[in-house]
Amino acid sequence: MLNPVSRLESSPENIWKNICDQLQKKLQPRCFLTWFNPIEAISFEDNLLKLRVPSRFYCDWIEAHYSENLRDAVSAAFGDVLQLKYIIAKKGDKQKQQYEEEIVEEKSSVATRKISVSFKTNLNPHYTFDSFIEGDCNRFAYAAATSIANNPSNSTFNPHLIYGGSGLGKTHLIQGIGNFITKDKPHLRVLYVTGEQFTIDFVQSLRKSKIDSFNHLYRTVDVLLLDDVQFFMAKERTQEEFFHTFNTLHQAGKQLVFSSDRPPRELKEFDERLISRLQWGLISEVHIPDYETRLAILKDLMEKNSFEFPENIVQFLAINVTDNVRTLHGVFTHLLAQTSFIGQEITIDLAKKVVSNFVTKPQHQLSIHRIQEIIADEMNVPCDLLISKTRKKEIVQARQIAMFFCTEFTSQTLKTIGLQFGGRDHTTVIYAREKIQELMNAQKRFLETMNEMRQQIELASV
Repeated sequence: MLNPVSRLESSPENIWKNICDQLQKKLQPRCFLTWFNPIEAISFEDNLLKLRVPSRFYCDWIEAHYSENLRDAVSAAFGDVLQLKYIIAKKGDKQKQQYEEEIVEEKSSVATRKISVSFKTNLNPHYTFDSFIEGDCNRFAYAAATSIANNPSNSTFNPHLIYGGSGLGKTHLIQGIGNFITKDKPHLRVLYVTGEQFTIDFVQSLRKSKIDSFNHLYRTVDVLLLDDVQFFMAKERTQEEFFHTFNTLHQAGKQLVFSSDRPPRELKEFDERLISRLQWGLISEVHIPDYETRLAILKDLMEKNSFEFPENIVQFLAINVTDNVRTLHGVFTHLLAQTSFIGQEITIDLAKKVVSNFVTKPQHQLSIHRIQEIIADEMNVPCDLLISKTRKKEIVQARQIAMFFCTEFTSQTLKTIGLQFGGRDHTTVIYAREKIQELMNAQKRFLETMNEMRQQIELASV
């Protein structure tokens, strides 16, 4: 085998430059500058090139989206095998050249192309039960999936259909079944395919007169995992083929697992025979994740990426990104990219801006009463005392703070605000606002307390 060093100068910088030259031929300039320009070559020895990347997230993104481009670039540059290993720099140690090698197993970029003769499962190795966050929204579906994975072809749970809206974890669950089985029972042939890919394969087999090859692929597996079965709606020929594939596998005792964005009875323009078969076994539904599950997902993402958001930001995201898990991942990734690439501090304002790009739910205005409740809770005083006539010092200050925030977070007039604080005059509201501002300017600790309370109000303001 030819050593790459014999074809280049031996410095790691030159080796990486040659690879980058190939990458630039294939990638858009913006993609290259964002994902590859920041990478630095550290060392080269025994055909192993070590590269420093800014973060775990950075490394995972490259592996998920650009691994094939990287393999092709190495192939074009060297024509033989070169191993790449990603190293994550410790925070603050960049100048000292100290590194953390805790994360990344060696990734082999093979220059010689080999044709694999093993069965291709199409499974994403990241979709495992261990990486799935269980909650009330998906507990039944998760329990069913793990039961099937432990005992595939159990007639009680065959077929199994998981349904629910987009981005709620259906794909993760059915691929989790596949990944578990391939490890636990490697002799079984597991195939994951989307409804769209099944349709494409079927149409191409008809065009090329290779229907036998199509049938051999789909009807000889031990476990068929078919995602987005609703894609077959209004496709009569595809439904017919799927019907026969279903019958062949089911009668042979093979495990069938499907996902859909709706229950079988709502599949329009769908063969009644297929609807009946989809309802034969077990049907489970995944729901929109609740607050606790969303919070757990965010904490899991932070742990996996070795990066911690401020607690108030985590709470803000968990409260306001409510539609699905995929959107939650997207918001998290965008915020992480902001701080990883340009060092931007993650603040509530930045989080709000990012969330507004992902979530269509409009910002709602807090009511005066809600602000009163928040301030009363933060200052540990009864809420009803804020509108009472009492002149106790701690109540007066809590009332003034609540008035101050009502002028900031609501569009109500000073007169309206005063009326909802026990019928007080608008001049009382003006005095309260000026008094609190004066204290904020004079006392640093008071300013910090006000900022903490402002964050709690902001958490409830989207």
